[in-house]
Amino acid sequence: MQRANLLPGIATIVAVFILSGCYPSFLTSRPEAEIIVTDESGAPLVGATVTLGTMEWHGIGGRNALENFLTDREGRVEFGKQHDWAVQSMALDGGVFYSWSLCFSKPGFEAIPMVFMKFDEPIKVAMYPSAVPSECQWQPHEYRPRVMEREARWIEVEGGEWQTNRDFAMTMDEKIRGAMEASARQQGIKLRPWSEYRFQYQARGTDNRDRRLFVHAICRAPAEFDLGKSFYSELDDRACFFDTTYTNQTYTDQPKSAFGPLQIVAVR
Repeated sequence: MQRANLLPGIATIVAVFILSGCYPSFLTSRPEAEIIVTDESGAPLVGATVTLGTMEWHGIGGRNALENFLTDREGRVEFGKQHDWAVQSMALDGGVFYSWSLCFSKPGFEAIPMVFMKFDEPIKVAMYPSAVPSECQWQPHEYRPRVMEREARWIEVEGGEWQTNRDFAMTMDEKIRGAMEASARQQGIKLRPWSEYRFQYQARGTDNRDRRLFVHAICRAPAEFDLGKSFYSELDDRACFFDTTYTNQTYTDQPKSAFGPLQIVAVR
C-alpha cells in the first residue's frame, strides 16, 4: 500500500524533470584500474606516486579532482570503481560526464603523464631516471597533467605546413615509445635506453586528409646546434637517430591515428 502511494510522487518527479529538460543519470565517476609501475629494466618501483585526475565536465568546462596512490612492493596500484548520480540537461552545453588522466612520479625519475588509458586491462608504465627533479603539474581546469621536462624533449622544427599545438606533441609522446619498440623488435633493431632520446618534429601535408607529423629521434647533438631550425643527424650504428611519421585521423573513414614503421637514418 505504501509503495502504491509512492508511485504518484515518483511520476510527478519524473514529469518535472522531463518538462524542465533535465533527467537523472547514474555515472561512473571513477573507473576500476590495475596499474603496474617499473623502471626501464622491468624491475618493480616501490613507492611511486600514481595520481588519478578525474575531470567532471559540465558542458565544455570542468574541474579536476586528484587522488594519489602509492605502488606496493610489486610496483602495483589497484583502485575500485565508483558511481555518482548527476542531473543531465538536454541543452547542448548542459551534459555532465567524466574523463580521467594519470600521472606517475617518483624522486629520481621523470614524471609521466597519460590520458589514453584502457582501464579494462592492466596499465603498465616504465619510468626512467631523471637528473633533474620532475613532477606532475595539474591546472584545475585542464584535463591533462603537464610535465615540463617531458615537453622540453619535443622540439618543433620551423617550416611546418600547418599549425601544431602542445597537446598534439604530448599525444605523440604518450604513444611513440610502444610503437617504436614494437617496430624495432619486428626489424631486429636494438634501441638505446629510451631516456636518451629527444624528438624533433615538423608538420607536413597541406590537405586535411594528408596531415601528418614527421618525427626525428636523436640521442645527441652539439650544444651549439639549433634544433628548432633544422634536423640533426650524424653517422651512428646504434640507433641513435631514427625517423617515423605520425598520421592523425581527421575523418572517420580514415585509418586510426598511428605511427609508421621506425626507419634508421642513413647519413651520407
